Amino acid sequence: MISGVDRNVGRIAAALQRHELARDTVIIFASDHGMYYGERDLSDCWQLNEQPLRVPLIVCDPRRDPGGWRRTELALNIDVAPTILELAGVPVPGLMQGRSLVPLFEDDPAPGWRTEFFCEHLFERSDIPRGEGCRTEHTKYLRYFEQDPVYEELYDLRTDPDESVNLATDPRHAQLLAEMRRRCDRLCAAAKRSP
Repeated sequence: MISGVDRNVGRIAAALQRHELARDTVIIFASDHGMYYGERDLSDCWQLNEQPLRVPLIVCDPRRDPGGWRRTELALNIDVAPTILELAGVPVPGLMQGRSLVPLFEDDPAPGWRTEFFCEHLFERSDIPRGEGCRTEHTKYLRYFEQDPVYEELYDLRTDPDESVNLATDPRHAQLLAEMRRRCDRLCAAAKRSP
């Protein structure tokens, strides 16, 4: 699948060159979700761990540094549409969720960029529990709210990027757990208020 996507993006880029449109065309490559490829003995994309939550996002803007760079800010799928609108010179509607990624195309840090986001899995499936969570730059909190009691997960992504040590039941992390619960509650309430 990856080589097929790579081949077809190459075909699009070649066609843009042939038609002399490459200098005026921004290519954005992204996905709607990531995938498990055997991690955690799973496949597909249903949970809120890093593998299905993270997506590829590559922006090729011929007006920018051709060497490119890698950013670490938290970018979301909802940022793609505002980015396209700004690049096209069209005002971004106020009701649109997400933020244009254009400020991240510069070398300097983007002031006021998000440091957290809310995520959820609400599809009704008998084999996969519904859940929600909060992801910051360094911490991930997940809860499966239909369980009784609610099952929670807490990860320090700096020391445990594979999310293999659940800190939610460790009393040494009770304060962080409480903080992440509050963040998740706040972000969940804000998501429900959004149009």
